[in-house]
Amino acid sequence: MSETNQPVRLETSELRLTEKAAQIFKEACTSEGNSLEESYLRVGANAGGCSGYKYELDWNSPNDLKPNDTQFVSHGVKIVVDKTCLNDILGTVEIDYTDKNMVEQGFVFKQLRQGVQCGCGESFTAVKDLK
Repeated sequence: MSETNQPVRLETSELRLTEKAAQIFKEACTSEGNSLEESYLRVGANAGGCSGYKYELDWNSPNDLKPNDTQFVSHGVKIVVDKTCLNDILGTVEIDYTDKNMVEQGFVFKQLRQGVQCGCGESFTAVKDLK
């Protein structure tokens, strides 16, 4: 695991949390009674949405880790992501948290290099389909 708040390079892709997104995950762990030391933020994608894929976030424990997972740390949050998903589907992504108002709040994703997102930001085109 890398102990940095900078983006971690994994082959050709990067994944990073903003400080606010990390703070929200830490607060969620505390409110749910989960130890931060035993908590992982899993980032992934599933088919769906108007652009092909939808982002997915989940809480994982050490028992949920898989052989093809890549792990790293951003702002004190352990993140786990499937290597193939990161490099073929997600690409370089920044995860933030917005709380503009009651309707528009939650984690938001921004593809930083290769990606194409729909106007609402809910779905995106896989980077492997952009090549």
